[in-house]
Amino acid sequence: MPILKAEPEVGESIDDPSEDAIFMLLDDIEEGQGNYLIITRTADATGHTYAQTYRNDDGSYLVEYRAGGADRHFQTIAADMRTAHNLLTAWAFELDGWRERAEWSRLEL
Repeated sequence: MPILKAEPEVGESIDDPSEDAIFMLLDDIEEGQGNYLIITRTADATGHTYAQTYRNDDGSYLVEYRAGGADRHFQTIAADMRTAHNLLTAWAFELDGWRERAEWSRLEL
């Protein structure tokens, strides 16, 4: 069973995507193939442990992560694709200090 699943708006899902695969999925978004990418931790049967990004019209990216309940859903704006990639891969591979790479605010639903 995969640990991660990357699901782009357009195209095939990828089990256990590498850092390069995540970059390529974001590059597809840059080229107009969809607007968002979701990376899910498959061990959470509820589906509430994920990071996702959406490309805004100005080229910035809304990046979110959720770690369980709705009260643990956070967001930030990444200036560009490379910054979004950095945040998504740091979350996906649980790199030390990944939360400190951006100023996160709780998403109010």
